[in-house]
Amino acid sequence: MTDQEKLDFKEKYQNNPIAFFEDFYSIKLLPYQKVILNAINRIGNRQEYFIQSRINQKKWLANLQLEYMKAMKIDFQIWKLDGIEVYEKGVLVKTIKHKE
Repeated sequence: MTDQEKLDFKEKYQNNPIAFFEDFYSIKLLPYQKVILNAINRIGNRQEYFIQSRINQKKWLANLQLEYMKAMKIDFQIWKLDGIEVYEKGVLVKTIKHKE
């Protein structure tokens, strides 16, 4: 992608996560999924924490959230059983392992 294409991509989806997911996966989101995505988008620049969910119907939504947050270069952390992954500007910067 050229720099202009990257800029156009970011401008198109900056404040519209629903369009991002529906275009990226060619699906139609359900109303409750749209509410969740809009809530995430309203957060702003604060650092947020997400529990890594791996339950059948929630797995794809968690992955969509992560892809959106990476594409929009948001700071966030993912809490897993074995440790915490810290992302800054959508890039993994460190992994904190739990003490056993």
